[in-house]
Amino acid sequence: MPGRIILLTGPPGAGKTTVAPALCANAPGPLAVHLETDSFYRNIRKGWLAPWTPESHGQNQVVVAAMLGAAVTYARGGYEVITDGIITDWVRQVFVDGAREAGVVLDFIVLLPDQEIAAQRARARSVDPIRDYGPYLALYSLFAAEDAAHAVDTGDVAPKDLAPALRAGIEAGRFRLAG
Repeated sequence: MPGRIILLTGPPGAGKTTVAPALCANAPGPLAVHLETDSFYRNIRKGWLAPWTPESHGQNQVVVAAMLGAAVTYARGGYEVITDGIITDWVRQVFVDGAREAGVVLDFIVLLPDQEIAAQRARARSVDPIRDYGPYLALYSLFAAEDAAHAVDTGDVAPKDLAPALRAGIEAGRFRLAG
């Protein structure tokens, strides 16, 4: 039986990478995998371009295709795939189209803590801390404008404590985009 793909997104500091392993741990079946979008970018060893720059669009298309390919392959193998990262509109659409084509269920969850909480978490993280959140305010606003059906106001809930509530929403079909 095919698995599913769950796109877990939100602004930097939302708790995506902390929540994803907890979602894997409480997956209903015996198979789950966590794909960090950042790792797909970090794997580029020569010719890497900052993914937010206009000249990186070709690179970003390749990286997203690789992420989708990996996610679909795992899902077809029966895994629940938690893909965490900055999922913009065009990336989401690539996943919607790919999931439909593959006959795989796709869920989309936007974690959205208060902006100051996100900034504090981003500053405090051990890998790639963000000292100045200012450049990310526009990105935060994009996620804040997201469809309420997919957004989760995390308030001051610790990311690891979100997994049970998110799982309930996933199982109820709250976050479904395809499948």
